[in-house]
Amino acid sequence: MGEVGVDGMEGASKDQKPGDQSSEGEDSHDEENGDIAADHGQEESLPPERIVLVVMICVIQGYTLVGPLQHAFKQSLHISDDSPNGRIFTQAAALVQWFKWSMTLAQNFLLQCLSVKARVYLSMVCMMLGCLIPPVFIYSLGHLWIGWAFLSFGLVGMSLGVFEVAYLNVITPLGPLTKSWAIIGFPASFAIINVIGFTLVSFGMPVAVLFWYIVLCMPVGLIIFAKRIVPKLRVGSVDSGPAASGRVLKSNKQAKVWNSVRHWYAWVPILCPYILAHFVTDFVMEGALSANFNTFNSDKVPLFGPTDNHLMDKHRFFVVFFVFVGLSDMASRRFAYCFALDTLLKNIVALCFGVTCSVLGMCLTILGIGAVSWASAALTFFGQGFNYAVASKSIDKFIPREHNLAAYSLWMFIGSAGAIAGSTLVDQIRFWICRGEVYTHQCLDHVHGLAKASGFPYGNDK
Repeated sequence: MGEVGVDGMEGASKDQKPGDQSSEGEDSHDEENGDIAADHGQEESLPPERIVLVVMICVIQGYTLVGPLQHAFKQSLHISDDSPNGRIFTQAAALVQWFKWSMTLAQNFLLQCLSVKARVYLSMVCMMLGCLIPPVFIYSLGHLWIGWAFLSFGLVGMSLGVFEVAYLNVITPLGPLTKSWAIIGFPASFAIINVIGFTLVSFGMPVAVLFWYIVLCMPVGLIIFAKRIVPKLRVGSVDSGPAASGRVLKSNKQAKVWNSVRHWYAWVPILCPYILAHFVTDFVMEGALSANFNTFNSDKVPLFGPTDNHLMDKHRFFVVFFVFVGLSDMASRRFAYCFALDTLLKNIVALCFGVTCSVLGMCLTILGIGAVSWASAALTFFGQGFNYAVASKSIDKFIPREHNLAAYSLWMFIGSAGAIAGSTLVDQIRFWICRGEVYTHQCLDHVHGLAKASGFPYGNDK
């Protein structure tokens, strides 16, 4: 059966004569296995291409629209947390997860006419369009139509679903050391926006500047991918030896989607524990993160309980919050790549460790205590990042290479259903935290000092 390479090329044994199938077929099969083993050995020893991190950051920064920028987006539309429009906006934000979830798998059918590399380009363009909507139509033109939220979040979600799978698959030939840098792009992106960006916001910078910054980074990422990474992919995926034939190496080809479906028994059972762990940790991450924004929604945050008098500026509180998030998430992804994890038992133990961290983080989140939420965020994101790294490393190592794209797609498709559940249950998690109570500086049920003119993401009564 023909296979699709990174650039959409097909390979088949068209030159083989029918009469030579029994002898030459076995020889070519042995030779192919030798090529695959050699290629995998070369990948393990390849130096890291750290530039992949920059591309990941440029694109994944758009994902921050479902973080604190989500609340900024909501406030710019003059929508309160507990109003009917607030609940509609929550469902609009959930579109990020719905479309991300569906496109991780659907791209293999809807976009099968495109090479995996072309899908990366397409997702970058769609991400830029989705991120353009808030700064152009809301902040610049002043349109307060709630439909902009659905369009923006929908485009961002579709882009994420395509990009994450396609990009991780495309850079696989560059080796595990390169992959370990690429996956840090998620926490690094959130750290840039939520720590550096909101530190500047806390000192008076309009939040619209963050939206524009995210948009302007998109073409930078696209150019770097085209000029710096794609040429290296050609070197890594094409025979460049003394007798360079220009053929695509067997280990770098992806089976057509229906071929992967027919041979599910060769890779799906291996994937099951990673899918389950991904579901749990994504549920906790998406639910707990957004619930914190909607709980600590005054201009001040009480540090040691809802009625505590030790107050901290909200912007600075969330800067500290995301320092914990970013450091724990980045550390966990690097930490996971320090272990060999060469047996199923070791991988299951690692996954259980990650899930335990996430669940403990959710339990601490429900306490609704400001200072404790920093620890809860660290545990939640450490568990999610650790399991993400364990899974990406194991998929590249244990799943047959021709099913690498299909494995990433299914892992994210089923696992990300947890993120959907978490994002749609944000209001319920907030209720668990607030227990139906409204406090002076916590669990407010109204827009606290709309600050559209000042560009602040939240109200400011100072």
